[in-house]
Amino acid sequence: MDIKEILDPKKLMIAAGVMVVIISCLGMANSEQWAEWAWDDEPIGEHDAAYEQMWALHILPMGLFAIGTGLFVTGKPLAQMAMLSSASVLVIVGGGMGYMTGHHGYDGTPPTIWMILPLIALLTTLAMGVAGYLSYKDLTSGE
Repeated sequence: MDIKEILDPKKLMIAAGVMVVIISCLGMANSEQWAEWAWDDEPIGEHDAAYEQMWALHILPMGLFAIGTGLFVTGKPLAQMAMLSSASVLVIVGGGMGYMTGHHGYDGTPPTIWMILPLIALLTTLAMGVAGYLSYKDLTSGE
């Protein structure tokens, strides 16, 4: 089995989308607990849990768009979307959110079990970008 068969942008796009939808639903259902973890020792108010719920709701469409892209887009556009969406998510999460959360004191430590799915989702997103690149390279090699 070849690496290009394993790294299928269509399957990875759908898988990443499903994980984001699950994370979003978990965030909406556990918003108060997530706010407590995020702000560590600081007391939290009802608005903090509401912000967690709203943030979780705001990432839900990204998961749905990823699933839709995996299902309805093919060929070169799928490869391009896999690369673009992977890069966008990694810049937002790894760069912007990584910096902003620590800068504003929103950097508590949740239990390890709660970090497994987000880490798998990020690794899947990275693999999706690589898969998009490999697929794009193959599709454009004859041009």
